Amino acid sequence: MYVKKLEKAYFYNSSQRDIIADIFRLTEKLYKSRNTILICCKDYQNVKIIGDFLWAYRDDGFIPHSLEKEDQVSIYPILITSKIDKDYKHNTLLALNGVLVEEKDCQKFSNVYYFFDNQENKEKENAKIMWKNFVSKNVVCKYWVNKANKWVLQNSR
Repeated sequence: MYVKKLEKAYFYNSSQRDIIADIFRLTEKLYKSRNTILICCKDYQNVKIIGDFLWAYRDDGFIPHSLEKEDQVSIYPILITSKIDKDYKHNTLLALNGVLVEEKDCQKFSNVYYFFDNQENKEKENAKIMWKNFVSKNVVCKYWVNKANKWVLQNSR
């Protein structure tokens, strides 16, 4: 297995934290930096929740995006989906709910942001698999935890 383009992977231990607002802020920051973003959720219900939140989070604006089941999804700089399709052309991946991202799916992204609940065994195991795989391929990996309601860098390789 070979990671072609991936440069950095950020792991966020989101245990006991509602990350919806964090996702909005991160997406907004990445979008303003001219990134194209694929947000991958575990199911379509979560796709809808994130989509609705991006439209309504701020009264003074919104983040333009599309959902996986809408027409012409590839024209939007931000796509929220429950699967990673080979035809998507986005350069940044936000993976939520501990979704396991296969290495072949990461080859097209330069950055991966991975949110998982450390108290959920499957999500924790998926994070460990990805971390080990990326580190072995010399991808810069950073692990963040929440302390006193702030993200704190816990580990970096």
